[in-house]
Amino acid sequence: MLMIESYFIDDNADSCQELQNVYAELTGLFIFITNDQGHLLSTPSDAEIASLFVTYPKELEDSLKAEIDKLKGLRVTALSDQWIPGIKWIIAPVSIDQQPIEMYIWAGIMIQENTRQAIIDHVNYNSPDLNGPSEVFRMMRERIQRIPEDQPTQIEYKKEKISKLSKAIALILKAGYKEKQFAQRLTTLNETLRSDTSRNMPIEEVTRAVLASSDLADVFGFALKTSPGTYRIVSSTGPAAAELKGAIFHEGEGFLGQAVLSEQLSHWKDVGRDPRSHFFLQKGLASIYEVQCFPIRYDDENYGLLFGIGLEEKLSATTNVRFEETLISLIGWYIGNHITHGRMEKQIQRFKPLMELASVMVSVQDIQRVLFMLVDMSLNLVWTPSASIVVHRASEDEKVQMVARGMESPGGEAYARDIARRYLENGNNQPATSSYLNRSVPSALMIEYPIVYADKTRAVLAVAIGDEQEGEECREILSALATMGSVIMKLLYDRQQFLSNSNRFAHILHESIREWNVAQYQLATDAQKIVMEFALWGGLSKEEGETTARACLMSFSDPKTLRSFPHLFEQEAAMIEDFKQIQQNPNQSSSQAYCKGGQIMVLVFALAASADNDIQLMNDSQFTNIDPALISQFRLFMLSRHTLQTEISLMEEKPVPRALTAEVAEGRGLDAIVKEFGLSPREKEVLELVVKASSNKEIAAALFISEHTVKNHLTNIFNKMSVTDRAQAIAAVFNKSIG
Repeated sequence: MLMIESYFIDDNADSCQELQNVYAELTGLFIFITNDQGHLLSTPSDAEIASLFVTYPKELEDSLKAEIDKLKGLRVTALSDQWIPGIKWIIAPVSIDQQPIEMYIWAGIMIQENTRQAIIDHVNYNSPDLNGPSEVFRMMRERIQRIPEDQPTQIEYKKEKISKLSKAIALILKAGYKEKQFAQRLTTLNETLRSDTSRNMPIEEVTRAVLASSDLADVFGFALKTSPGTYRIVSSTGPAAAELKGAIFHEGEGFLGQAVLSEQLSHWKDVGRDPRSHFFLQKGLASIYEVQCFPIRYDDENYGLLFGIGLEEKLSATTNVRFEETLISLIGWYIGNHITHGRMEKQIQRFKPLMELASVMVSVQDIQRVLFMLVDMSLNLVWTPSASIVVHRASEDEKVQMVARGMESPGGEAYARDIARRYLENGNNQPATSSYLNRSVPSALMIEYPIVYADKTRAVLAVAIGDEQEGEECREILSALATMGSVIMKLLYDRQQFLSNSNRFAHILHESIREWNVAQYQLATDAQKIVMEFALWGGLSKEEGETTARACLMSFSDPKTLRSFPHLFEQEAAMIEDFKQIQQNPNQSSSQAYCKGGQIMVLVFALAASADNDIQLMNDSQFTNIDPALISQFRLFMLSRHTLQTEISLMEEKPVPRALTAEVAEGRGLDAIVKEFGLSPREKEVLELVVKASSNKEIAAALFISEHTVKNHLTNIFNKMSVTDRAQAIAAVFNKSIG
């Protein structure tokens, strides 16, 4: 609604005042302008009249307000002779675009010809029954006596001039209204789109704030696409806003559904009886006149719809309507751009942890850990994380592995069995190749990604999503995650197959010597068992233990023959070569030329060949070319295998010695070192891990300290013990443990 007083200011007021004075001089009438409450807006063109408004502002305002109340509904220029018949006033309402009248022009006074004496003789001339100051009536009586009488044509002429004055003032105010309205709209748009707070506001709130000042429609709504072909109204303003919010419509359905199929503005007028209006009538709008729709598009993709509903016909200027339509179309483009940019930002933010996960997963050797990582990461990649499950079948038996978060039993287990039945059963020979949106899961919408390798679907990753649109937006990133899982699980599968083939061929080669050299067959068997024990004790990693154990089984084979198996026994062949080199050159003083596996083979074969695995064999000088730290570590391992058997006389009343375990031996040696050299508790902890062959990084992780701190502790330990490296420190602990 146009507020007259807010626009009857500054340049507009000056123009209206000047125009009023020109028409006053032209017609010979005094003229002034008031609002619909009788409040003076212009300075009266007559100085005497102006002084009366200064002296009696309240009284005159009340008199004019009483007259205006009698004229309610007046929209054309009229004559009034309410005081005395024959005395004419001109009252002209100022009408702007059919808005309610808020402003009146008053012009007077006129006397019709041959009526002056009748007016003077009228009872109201000397004793008026109208309320008002006596000074006003005195001044009016004086004017009646001296103003000329007008013919009817002259009165009509003056009425037409005042009517034109009304129209001219309406144009001035209308132009000012447009200019101020445009300025306010642009200011609102600029402040909303540029403000720091808008960056953190949902886009529908930004849109609502911008549209709130528009007079293009009575109701505004903002709908977003939630799934292909489906839209939901996420924000609305005006009548029935609460009922409209959350409403769903589909492509091709009603006005809104047809509008989303168009790339341009859609506009329907006089739609009260159109069946497509039923959608809005159901939402509490009693009647509507027009519907305007602005598609939200960006880069040829439709994201949603802005729409306006007019409850009645508006007689707005064409320029104003076009400006509003253009502005709202730009807002729609801005929203589409904002949504696209936001989605790109989110995708970029997702890809970073996805790539970090890839680097971690490559080093993972456990299927179970991979499953947990897939589930955890999938919840980090969707916008509204709630639940995720991965179902895996590693073998052909009836059991499957399941890892899930956010899914309660028994519903999660039932869903896992359903996934296994649909994807993983033996009868499903054709692997699935694309994702699937499962709407049948109770209280959840799940998107399922098959994980395929070795020509079969081996696992399925399923993630709960908020709606189908979110599924579309997250599909690519989740597909990348599932593909990554496929690659990693395929690597683990290939590794298992490789190890299986390597072990099978190694045992075949080992069995081949049973008939012609039983002693060598048995020696290799014993050496292989010792290596596996050493690995379990902690001297080797699982992978190192498996490789060294196979090398022991094939120790009699020619390394060149082993290398003829492509990529199968490369490490084992290198170990066997070094094993034989060390045996052929027992007096070589450096161990750096030989691999760790080859050196361990020398130790385990020596132990396997000794009588009763004699612990004293480690003192033999034949091992001078083996790493001293490795020898010390192997000595501790041997102590853990050795059982001390002794006969004690009952008369000596001494306890029977217990078996000396690695833990007891290490503890005894460490305690002796601590006592002798005064090591601190922390230094004891570091030395204990050094004896267990832990690296600086492993020590730091175990004790929750930095590697730099570990190095400082080692320096202090070596200085206190008067040794120069780890090997000498381990040897000192070992000597104390058996001394």
